[in-house]
Amino acid sequence: MLLSGRKGRVLIDCGEDWLGRIDRLRPTAILVTHGHPDHAGGLKRGAACPVYATAATWQIMARWPVGVRCQLPLQRPVMIGGFVTEAWPVQHSLNAPAVGFKICTSDGCLFYAPDVAALDRPKRTLQSVDLYVGDGAVLVRSLVRSRGPVLIGHASVATQLDWCRSGGVARAIFTHCGSGVVRSAPSRVEEVVRSLGRVRGVDASLAHDGLTIRL
Repeated sequence: MLLSGRKGRVLIDCGEDWLGRIDRLRPTAILVTHGHPDHAGGLKRGAACPVYATAATWQIMARWPVGVRCQLPLQRPVMIGGFVTEAWPVQHSLNAPAVGFKICTSDGCLFYAPDVAALDRPKRTLQSVDLYVGDGAVLVRSLVRSRGPVLIGHASVATQLDWCRSGGVARAIFTHCGSGVVRSAPSRVEEVVRSLGRVRGVDASLAHDGLTIRL
């Protein structure tokens, strides 16, 4: 996802399919949610702009030739490219601890969590959020399993919409979709997502390549 504002262009995540192609987007900064290859692998040859990640993610990317490395604190606002950015821990993976990003401007606030099994405190995490951009791996069937006290995998769209309802989030868009979603008829899947949102009072839809949203 690319955020574009008056003071900069911030790219969130950079998977292996962007390896060697990052400069096409002309980002002034890159944020990384976690160290899995489909979210960070595009940085294996470095980047021409500052890269922001948590300490846990920098351990995974330690040997990559990234010139300007910025360590993100947890749940503390940082100004990046004109956007007030907070990294919130989310449950998803043991070997690649993940965060979601709460990103705010004077016009509104979004929360971005493309891979998430659980939010520890959804109502608190999503406080003041206008737009939730979430994990589209599965629509209703859960892909979550437990490893001790930690949940790993992917929460369903239905579960994430429950979080939105509890947090008072009016709009949700789902990206990073799983194979079952991608291979289904677009109109049918879109209607399922909208229906799941309607019963929860949330305007819900699927993302698509090239989608542009004004916050």
